Amino acid sequence: MSGHDQLALCLCELTRLLWKLLLPLVILCAVLIAVLVLLVLAVRLWLQSSRNARRARDGGPTLAFFHPYCNAGGGGERVLWCAIRALQNRYFYIR
Repeated sequence: MSGHDQLALCLCELTRLLWKLLLPLVILCAVLIAVLVLLVLAVRLWLQSSRNARRARDGGPTLAFFHPYCNAGGGGERVLWCAIRALQNRYFYIR
């Protein structure tokens, strides 16, 4: 056999080996992706349940305001408190 024939035989065997490894590799990737998706869904469900439990424990949603100029002494804090009081009067279930 010449060197070219040996190289072709070697490449042919290498190609067969890679095709034999391809199916287990595809199966392994599919399993790992499925595990990752299930893990992400489990974390999402856990976060949703903990958030819902916290909302049930606290008794409803909490509303917060931030106004950067409310402590400048120009009357902004009074406007802010009037807005909060109006929202609390309109939506009684918000703290």
